[in-house]
Amino acid sequence: MFQIVALLALAHFSRAAEICCGNLGCFNDGAPFDQMPLPDCASSFGLRYTMYTRSNQNSGQAVTDTSIPSVFSPSRRTVFMAHGWNSDGTSSWLHTMKNTLLNKEDVNAVIVDWGGGAQVLNYAQAASNTRTTGAYTARVFANLASSGGSATSRFWCIGHSLGSHVCGHTGMRTSLGRVTGMDPAGPLFENNPSKLVGLNPSSASFVDVIHTAEDLGTERDIGHLDFYPAGGRHQPGCFVKESEFSEEFWDSNKELRDSCSHSRAYEFMIESIKSDCFRATQQCSNYDNIPGSCSTCSGCGSLGCAFMGYAADSSCDRSGMYYLTVTGSAPYCTN
Repeated sequence: MFQIVALLALAHFSRAAEICCGNLGCFNDGAPFDQMPLPDCASSFGLRYTMYTRSNQNSGQAVTDTSIPSVFSPSRRTVFMAHGWNSDGTSSWLHTMKNTLLNKEDVNAVIVDWGGGAQVLNYAQAASNTRTTGAYTARVFANLASSGGSATSRFWCIGHSLGSHVCGHTGMRTSLGRVTGMDPAGPLFENNPSKLVGLNPSSASFVDVIHTAEDLGTERDIGHLDFYPAGGRHQPGCFVKESEFSEEFWDSNKELRDSCSHSRAYEFMIESIKSDCFRATQQCSNYDNIPGSCSTCSGCGSLGCAFMGYAADSSCDRSGMYYLTVTGSAPYCTN
């Protein structure tokens, strides 16, 4: 009996473990984070936020939770972009997206570099580090609002994979106008009973999500608008010769198969900034059965019911799951 009580006490103690990170507060491993280790404090792995505008497109200025760069303008939309696991702020897609955004719109574009917390072999640790990264990112946004005079409705956070959950945790700590998740990471998030473990509809006034990979990304609906190009699992043009290998080969090499589809999410986003051509006309009722559960939506005219990507916040419909067809090469859209 004593041994049972001791084990229960030990289990309770382990569940109650926490780490405190200065002005970010304390983080525990209670539900929904009980499948992850405690996060590292952001101060231990370093965070860098670099702001670019049309006047300094190739030479960014640092921004922190206490400092605002001279190029910042509160009248512009401010867009943060966050990378995923095993990546950092030098990732080429971040800079391509930043330049494409600045060509499209006069914004304050900020690259979030949390490479010190993301470039770790232990994926679970990186997944947990999205919590502290998001907490500090929220302070940076809050500083731009309180000291910079920007309206929070102009704040937009775009993340890929684990970066989507960075944005998700950011928005749960401060007010954001929009969060866009580009194939949010699935492992440790997909099957968690609570959506609050990462990106979810409470992360911003408007949350849109692009689902592109079956195993590396999450399939469940976690936004206001969830898009499933090509069904959201395997994208055209990714390993087009897949049939040359056995089903057993792909079952044991899911990450190899999924990496291309996983990356396709930010490629779709970049193309959508160039042209609002990803128009969804099929609304779905079950993310486990797409396009089988989808039917033509009505009431929004010839442009479709929802735009995937850049123009999602101007969609006729403001909630739901949508299927759309895509091609295997840029610009990917079929409209």
